[in-house]
Amino acid sequence: MFQLKKPQLRSVLLLTAAIFISAALLSTAFIYFGPLYSLPFTFAVIVMLVIIAFIISLFIFRVFTKTHLKLSRKEEEHPLMKPGNQFSDFMDDLPLGVFIKDRQSRAIYLNTYMDRIFGKSNCLNKTPYNIFDKKTAGRVLEEDRRVLSGESVMVEEVLTDKNGKDRVYMTHKFCMREGNAEPLIGGISIEITRRREAEYKLRILSKAIRNSPVCVVITDPDGFIEYVNPAFVNSTGYSFAEVMGENTNIINSGKHPESFFREMWTRIKNGSDWQGEILNKKKDGTLFWEFVSISSVRNREGEITHFVAIKDDISKRKQVEDALIKAKEKAEESDELKSAFLANMSHEIRTPMNAIVGLSGLLGDSELPLSERQAFSVIIKENSNLLLQLIDDIVDISKIEAGQMTLRPAKCNISSLLEDIYESFNIQVKEKGKSINFCVKKERTDENLYTYTDPQRLRQIIINLISNALKFTEEGSVEFGCSLKSDGKILFFVKDTGIGIPKNKLALIFDRFRQVDDSGTRHHRGAGLGLSISKSLAELLGGSIWAESEKGKGSTFFFTIPYQPVPLSETSTGHKSDFVTYPRFKGKSIMVVEDLEVNYKLIEAMLKKTGANILWAKTGKEALEIFSNTPYLSLVLLDLNMPDISGYDILIKLKEEREDLPVIIQTAYAMNGEKQRCILAGCNSYITKPIQMEQLLAAMQQCMMLQEN
Repeated sequence: MFQLKKPQLRSVLLLTAAIFISAALLSTAFIYFGPLYSLPFTFAVIVMLVIIAFIISLFIFRVFTKTHLKLSRKEEEHPLMKPGNQFSDFMDDLPLGVFIKDRQSRAIYLNTYMDRIFGKSNCLNKTPYNIFDKKTAGRVLEEDRRVLSGESVMVEEVLTDKNGKDRVYMTHKFCMREGNAEPLIGGISIEITRRREAEYKLRILSKAIRNSPVCVVITDPDGFIEYVNPAFVNSTGYSFAEVMGENTNIINSGKHPESFFREMWTRIKNGSDWQGEILNKKKDGTLFWEFVSISSVRNREGEITHFVAIKDDISKRKQVEDALIKAKEKAEESDELKSAFLANMSHEIRTPMNAIVGLSGLLGDSELPLSERQAFSVIIKENSNLLLQLIDDIVDISKIEAGQMTLRPAKCNISSLLEDIYESFNIQVKEKGKSINFCVKKERTDENLYTYTDPQRLRQIIINLISNALKFTEEGSVEFGCSLKSDGKILFFVKDTGIGIPKNKLALIFDRFRQVDDSGTRHHRGAGLGLSISKSLAELLGGSIWAESEKGKGSTFFFTIPYQPVPLSETSTGHKSDFVTYPRFKGKSIMVVEDLEVNYKLIEAMLKKTGANILWAKTGKEALEIFSNTPYLSLVLLDLNMPDISGYDILIKLKEEREDLPVIIQTAYAMNGEKQRCILAGCNSYITKPIQMEQLLAAMQQCMMLQEN
């Protein structure tokens, strides 16, 4: 069937149809009116009908032509509106919106996507004010105006679909022109809702990473840095620019073996996560610990494109852990040391006690020769002294641990002190028959080197060091002495040629309960307290102590004390007698307040040669009775630990009644605090058990002289 393509041809056909209609009307009128009327009348009627038919034909022609031309123009200008058009089908298959609007911004075309999302019924042939709110409609019309003026507009907008859901679109509007036809507004809208949601979430994550207190590092597959967050910058000291493009080795401390990192890289390149602790290095060289968690990032093809490392600084935690581990090890070591100390202490106590108890029993044998009895007495005395030294050490350690070790500074003649110590030990060396050259060396020619210090504690340090030197030296020499240094300190030394100390033990020998040989097969006795006590005393005196040694060649111990000069006017001393004589207390009544008979018998034996009248009070009550009944009482030896009344209370009552009565405390309580307490209460002297006869007699004689004066 023939189909016209041009609007002009369609118009000609419509005009031809009108002429045919007019001809048909004329023929009908001629046939119908011709026989009935005259020719002029019939002709007039025909002319009138022709005019009417012509007018009707013109009207029909105009109406159909106008409508047809309008439709034809739209079809020619918008081939997309024709169903079955190949280009229209293409537009309908696009996963994005396509629309066309006329000059009045009325939508005249929507593709299938726009129809599905917004609905043609809601938009087609409607202006923006019919579709959107007033504000949005005003914006859309302004954009359309700019498009019609020749601009190309790109806008991101939020539109509400037919279900009331907001969607984000990126819309591109442009002007469509064809010849002299009216310009139209074309547009393409791509939905970016998910992209914007993803970007929003990405912004949140990005902000979280930037503000995170832990370090975040992103690298390429070869470990070259592409991103670090501010926490990394603050933690390492490197700026962002300094690490960009650098390998992560920039913070490698070199403290881990290569196998450590090789295993890590093998794991993460296989796509597995890795976690572990790494010791890294800051820009300034400071080492710090990090707990690191590394994960891989893959693309759609499954290829690793990046690695993300989350790193938390755990340096403080590691310090706490190390401190706890060391504390645990120290506690375990201390427990072992204390166990060893108790076992050693048991040995050190039982050994001399075995000699004392055993030989004391033998002394009761009347058939035993006098020479053997005297030998046994010497052994008993030596072992008693060992026990006394052990007890003193335990008391000193207790005082040091409790912070109750107090000093009593006084003027001290260093030269005289060293001579006294030398004389005391020289006798022991000769008695034991050791082939040792024992000597004292003083670098100062002035024999009267005086300083203010605690003479008793200074003597104790030197004696401890010399005792150790003699204990561990079988042959060779042991020498000790001192020198005044230019830094205002007195340096003391004790040097021996004994067994020496291994280098790895030098730092331990001043610890409590520690010995060079901690085994059960050691050959030298001792509780392991002497050097620890010496160290504490040296520090209390304001100095320090240390040792130098080489195993098999001997040791040298040094310690210092501050030199505090004594004025010459205070350095004169009287002559000290080397012999102790028995004082004469004949006619004097002395009361011994002691609950244990063995202790009373010992004191009675010591005072037998003085000629004193000894009165024994077994309880506090008896002591007060004897005191009341004996107005001529000359002196009281008082034990503090009585069964009924405290010796301290007895002292106070005695002094309240007779302030001039000399009272000497003789007790096993050796704490400085107790001694001070008794002195303040009025006692004249304080002697700790075991009682040395010379010490007791000297104290009694001094008290008697004070009473007489």
